[in-house]
Amino acid sequence: MVLDDEATKYRALDAWFKTPHGSRVARAFSVELQKFGDVFKGDRLLQLGVCGDSPWLDPMAFRYKWRLSPYETPKASLVTSLNYLPLDKNSVDCVIAPLMLEAFSFHKNPIDDIDRVLKSMGYVVFFGVNPWSFWGAAVKWGRASCFGSSRGALATSLSLKHAMTERGYQQCALSSFYYIPPVTNYYLVRGLEFLNVMGKMIWPFPPGFYCLVFQKKQLCPSSWLLDLSKEPSFLLRGSLQASHRAIRE
Repeated sequence: MVLDDEATKYRALDAWFKTPHGSRVARAFSVELQKFGDVFKGDRLLQLGVCGDSPWLDPMAFRYKWRLSPYETPKASLVTSLNYLPLDKNSVDCVIAPLMLEAFSFHKNPIDDIDRVLKSMGYVVFFGVNPWSFWGAAVKWGRASCFGSSRGALATSLSLKHAMTERGYQQCALSSFYYIPPVTNYYLVRGLEFLNVMGKMIWPFPPGFYCLVFQKKQLCPSSWLLDLSKEPSFLLRGSLQASHRAIRE
């Protein structure tokens, strides 16, 4: 039953990314990820959900780009529940999670499994809906077509930052973007495109989406720490103190 609900939401999300409005949001996601072109690179990239054509994936410099889906679709690299990722520990360099927290509840989502499969020093990118925007209201009341008739959960960027910091992640970037309201009429969407320019200056309402990027930091094992109670004769005191500060930092 849980998997059926997960599949229903992600099927609707995939279809929405192919609509005129969804494709515009997808391009906005691509613009945000282009800012990290020199940073996001490696062997394996994992995305939770198919998300239409996912235009942001093509420019990203990864050898393998896997898209996981909870329902059968030709574009999915693997069909599985996104809460139980069938991948080895520390096997992925980057994870992209578009609107993941909206598809799950904040207290029962794939964050812990993302942490398990992500390598140390790897990156995770969350695209989320701003709860205080028009998009947030539409998701809350089940009026946002990105999830069909289903209601989505909402999480602020602050609560997400708190959850990731507790797991040993460091925030790398936070940006808010996209000012067109969640309308569905094609001509109305096209007519309101000027808001993405004007909204940054005078629009009185919050933008619809945020992009939050974290890096997984590897903690130094206790066995690596120097025993500073016994100063080696071949080390100068100044060098030893500098090493101590470096380890603590």
